[in-house]
Amino acid sequence: MKKDISSRRVSEYMNPETPVVSLRTSVQDALRLAADHGISALPVCDEGRFLGMAREKDLLTMTPSQATTLSRFEISSLLDKVTVGAIMMPPPATVPPDLPLREAAEIMVKSSSDILPVVDQGRLAGLISWAGLLDAALGNCSPLGG
Repeated sequence: MKKDISSRRVSEYMNPETPVVSLRTSVQDALRLAADHGISALPVCDEGRFLGMAREKDLLTMTPSQATTLSRFEISSLLDKVTVGAIMMPPPATVPPDLPLREAAEIMVKSSSDILPVVDQGRLAGLISWAGLLDAALGNCSPLGG
């Protein structure tokens, strides 16, 4: 018997396999990691503690304009020196794993977020996205583990 969406929890539909970066990760490495995983934001953690998010659009603002006179080798060298810590933002909102999906959706709307960090006792548990919420609402995927 399928559960109604109002009784489903974030933990059932979050992605626990989320790549993370540290404050010391270079902007270039973070951009590469986001592209490799097809995501628009990376959680920033330090020794397992969740600190904030590095959004792709913020990372891209740290890259030089195409009108630059620097060579691609100089650009690469400079980007290796700029770290995620310089652009990381606290997330507009976080949610606990046991939060009902409906409430997570309301928080996403209010915070204008496409993705929310799922945080349990200060530690990142995963991410919940609009795609995960939509799949749950439409019944197109089963909860994790079942």
